[in-house]
Formats: sequence, structure tokens, C-alpha cells
Amino acid sequence: MIRQLLYGALMWAVCLYAFFRGGWAERVTAGSILIATYVTVLVLSPLAVRYQFVELPVMAVDTIVLFVLVGISLKSEKFWPLWLTAMQGLTILSHLAPYVPHVLPWAYGNAVAVWIYPMLIVLAFAVHFHHRNRKVGGSFTD
Repeated sequence: MIRQLLYGALMWAVCLYAFFRGGWAERVTAGSILIATYVTVLVLSPLAVRYQFVELPVMAVDTIVLFVLVGISLKSEKFWPLWLTAMQGLTILSHLAPYVPHVLPWAYGNAVAVWIYPMLIVLAFAVHFHHRNRKVGGSFTD
């Protein structure tokens, strides 16, 4: 329970920071993280069978976020979307954990969830640098 509260606080802090100080790429990323988080909660399997098999609805949500991040990476002139895209790709690969012999459900669940924390940290730094560059008249005008 404490992990969910900490994640929620970090997610909302970074996303609000992105909405108020970020450019279009940071805002779209923050919006997709917020939406994906709440949709994932809605589509998770019941607790008794959670992460015992591939969570296809969760994998679908993660795949949509991956496509959003690929689109941002292709359109943006910034480097940070590539990092988030790579981390989201690792999240997608984590969904293959049930096919590895003897992988416990909690390990699969943690493998899927762990990448959002560095993604939020990278997004926070991206917003910081975007805001700083905009204040000093940097090259990023979006």
C-alpha cells in the first residue's frame, strides 16, 4: 500500500510539474502516464490470479504508451523521449516473464512496475531543463 501511495505522489508531482512548466512533449508524456496509470488499475486481473499469466490488458495499455512515446521521439528534437521509449520497451519485454520457467508472479509484477520510477525521474529532469532553456532563451521553443 505504501508503494502505491508513494508512486501516486511522485506521479502527480511530476505530471503537474510537466503540465505547468513543460513543453508539448512533456505534457503529452505526462498525460499518457496519468491515463495509463488509471486505465491499468481498471484492467488488472483480480488479486488472486494477478500476474500468474501474461496480463494482456495491461500489456495493451503499455503498448499504447510505447506508441505514444515513439511518436514523441520522432517529432521532438529532444533526446529524453528516446530514454523513456527505451524504458517503456523494457516494460513491454517484462510482460514475457511468465514464459520464463519458475518466475514468481510477484517478480513479474515488480518487473512491469519498476520502470515507471526512472521514467518519472527522467521526465522531471526533462521539464526542468525545458523550463530553464525557455527562461534563458534556449533553442527549444515548444
